[in-house]
This record gives sequence, C-alpha cells and structure tokens, in this order.
Amino acid sequence: MNQQNSLAEMVAARREKLMEQMGEGLALINSAGPAPDPLLHDKNLYYLTGLTSKKAVLLLAPQPVAIDHWRTIHGPEVGRGRQVREALFVEERDEKQAFMDGAGDTFDDIRARTGVPAVYNLSELNGFLARVLPKQKLLWLNTPGGPALDGPLPAEIAAINAIRERYWWLRYLNIAPLIHDMRWVKEPYEIDCLRRAFAIHADIYRKMMPLLKPGVNEALGHAFFEHELRLQPPEITFGLDDYDASIIVASGKNTAVAHYMDNNCEIQDGDLVLLDAGVICSGYSSDITTTFPANGHFSPRQRELYTVVLEAHKKAIATMKPGSTQLAAHKAVYDYFDAHGLAQYNYGNCGHPVGLNIHDANGEQDRPLEPGVVLVIEPFLAIPEEGIGIRIESGVLITEDGCELLPDAPKEIDEIEALCA
Repeated sequence: MNQQNSLAEMVAARREKLMEQMGEGLALINSAGPAPDPLLHDKNLYYLTGLTSKKAVLLLAPQPVAIDHWRTIHGPEVGRGRQVREALFVEERDEKQAFMDGAGDTFDDIRARTGVPAVYNLSELNGFLARVLPKQKLLWLNTPGGPALDGPLPAEIAAINAIRERYWWLRYLNIAPLIHDMRWVKEPYEIDCLRRAFAIHADIYRKMMPLLKPGVNEALGHAFFEHELRLQPPEITFGLDDYDASIIVASGKNTAVAHYMDNNCEIQDGDLVLLDAGVICSGYSSDITTTFPANGHFSPRQRELYTVVLEAHKKAIATMKPGSTQLAAHKAVYDYFDAHGLAQYNYGNCGHPVGLNIHDANGEQDRPLEPGVVLVIEPFLAIPEEGIGIRIESGVLITEDGCELLPDAPKEIDEIEALCA
C-alpha cells in the first residue's frame, strides 16, 4: 500500500468516527474560519481530508443524502440523485488561474488523496443546499473560534446567518468541539510527524546559535532559519501560519517582549538571544524556544535567572503524566518562581498543545492528560527593567507511565556555552 492510500484511509476513518458522534443531521466543514488562536487558521478540514485549501467545504451525512440530482439520469438512483454520506466541494481553477498558477489538483487527484468519492465544484454548493436543507432537522457547522462581540461579523458567521434566516426551523450545532476532541490525542502517524518536525527544528537551532554573535543583526537568524527550511523536502515548512514572521529572533531588551518579530536589531556584547519558531512536517508543527548568551558566556545575573527558569521547566515536566493537567505544570512553574521572589515576572501559561496548529486545539488547562497527547512546556521569565527575557520550551509526549521529551535544542548551561563559545 502506498503512502497516499494509507493517508486516505486514515482521514476516512476520522470522518467515520466523527459521523458516529454526530448520529444525525448534516455537517458542513470548511477551513476558512479562525482557529481558537486568531492568528492561526483552522485545520479541521485538513484533519478530515488532508486538503490544505481554504476554499473547500466537506459535507458529512450519517444518513445518506441525494446529491448531483440533475446529472443522475441513468441507473437505480434516477430522479432522486446519487446517495452519499460524504462529498467535497472545492474551488476549480478557471483558465486564467490555471495559466498563472498551474492547473492544480484534478477531481480524480482529490478523490484519491482524501478517499471522498463525490467531488464537485464549490460553485455548486448553494444549489445543493437549497435542495437538501428543506428536508433536514439538524445542521452542524464548523466554528472553531468565537468572534468578538464588539467587532464586525466575520464572513463565515455572516454565511451561517444567511442559512439561518432562510432555514429557520433547523437546529444548529457547532461541530468544531467534536473535531477538537478527536485532535487531542495524537495517532501514531501524527506523533511520527511531530518527532520529525522537532528533530529538524532542533538541528537548525544548533546550527544557528553559534552564528548569532555580538555585532550580528537579528535578521541573520531570521534569514538562516528560512534558508535551512527551504533546503528541506517539500513536506517541511514554516510553523507560524499567519504570524508576521517565520521566527522570533530577539536580543537584549527584545527578549522580554513575548511576540517580538521585528528581527532587525544589532546584537550587543552581553546580550541574551531568544529564538522561538515552529517547523511543520506534513502538517504537524513543532514549537521550540531557546535562550543563550550571544558572547558564549552567561553573566552571573543571567546564569542565576536562567537556572531558575530551567529548574522551573524541569519541575513542570515532572508533572507531565496521564491524569495530570496543564494547570499542574503551570502551578509548578509559578510556585518555583514565587519561591525565588520572581512570581511577578512570570508570563502567562507555561505550555500548550501542538499538532496541526502550533497552538493546537483543546488547550483547556484542567483537561486530564492522556497517552498520545503532545504539548510544549515553556516557562517564560520577563524582566523588562533589566532587559532580560528567558524562555525555555520543549516538546513533551504523554506516555502510558509518564512522558517522553521530543528532540530538543541544548538546555543545560554547560552545553549551551560549549556550543556558543
């Protein structure tokens, strides 16, 4: 069996599991809406089909519905349409788009890749809905992130309201939580992709760290990271979605800014340098942060603070096991910072899940951990008045009896100084 067939079977099994949970009704799942993190686009459609397009809609129907009504003129289904439980509506490139951007995937390509037997042009979706919605009682829609109450309605919510106004008798439910629950525990294929992403990411950091010396601009780190990723196979790419930059390269006072992305300051002697980025492997994203001295040696104060963060990092990882929670890891970090008089400089939560999004679905802090869950632990100590920010971030796979650390950049002081000297 080739890899395409294997992936098609995997996403088909996910769709079947989701339809079992639906039980009834009709689901429309696109990938145009925002993820729970507004700077990341939703990956629910990708999870169920392997399609990266933001202009596609997946139809799921636990009880088959008639589709392609006017084309069914032969066979036992004549007059009532082809009966299907799954269908994809995708944007077909017109002649100009095909000339400018290439022809793209054919419908046969999409059928083979996704295992969805019925594939149609996206322009046919509204006509199909007009035929089938009058007979429905329940419509599931994909809304991963809630829009702000004081802003304009996003396009995907406006489209839902248009359906609601016309088909007012339908009951509406959000299918995103069901998909996010499925994404919480990773399958073996997903874990393999994440291991590879973390390994490539860690290797690039080991190459970068000795280059970022006093007198060098942060931009060199940005350029080197992108250069190294572009040398990788096509399934390896950047992990920050719609963020302004592919990587954070912060030095000096910039290290205390959580999402500093200008990457354009000259590194000074005595500066700490902080790197934070993601690497995607076949859709699955790593997330690693490392902090190190530009001149190769921690000052006494830097060493003191780095040691506190590193020990807090280890204490958080020690909580990572089935039945524990992200909240327990965060509390371990906070308590350790508090014991050293640094609690006021603790920045936010100390971790989050990773997967199809670098900040993946189901980030509830009190949800019990299970084998197969993959998270990152990232305590961050930010002291702006001293121009110091230290973040240490590592990937963690929950196992049956504890956890496994994923491939990582150097974390111990001696190892960092030996690499950067």
